[in-house]
Amino acid sequence: MRKTFASIDDTLIERLFQPVTDLLANRLGFGRTSAACLCIDAASLSWIMSRARGLSDDAASWQVAPSLFDAGILLLGLVALLSLRTLFRRTGTRQANPLRLAMRPHRALVLLMLAARLVQLQASGLSGLADMAMLVCAASALYLGACGQPPRLRHATAWVPASQ
Repeated sequence: MRKTFASIDDTLIERLFQPVTDLLANRLGFGRTSAACLCIDAASLSWIMSRARGLSDDAASWQVAPSLFDAGILLLGLVALLSLRTLFRRTGTRQANPLRLAMRPHRALVLLMLAARLVQLQASGLSGLADMAMLVCAASALYLGACGQPPRLRHATAWVPASQ
């Protein structure tokens, strides 16, 4: 299963998101990092929109416990998205992108969540659409952030004792 997703993941990066990154860089001057951070910002706004109705309903009915729980979920999601944005900024535009391999499980999870959300889409309202937009933006950010050359793999070398 891991190798199957790895080939799908590499195909998505090389055939879809790398050309988009190159197009954004050539036409608009956006680098890989800027494009990924822009998608993270859009995902953050979508996350706030998806949680706003539940928070306002809880506040209007004076339900403190659900309101605090929903606010905690909102803040947890925003912290996760902002830490991902910080990670993209720290890696910068290195030639060997360490996020290409390290973020593969994250991309798999977001694509799985996106597929599950697509199944539930027919019964959702505005908050469901905002949740879907957040997942699409987060997946796009993870893939745009993964573009570039994969890091070189280190091979184990045989130990050679020092000459005396």
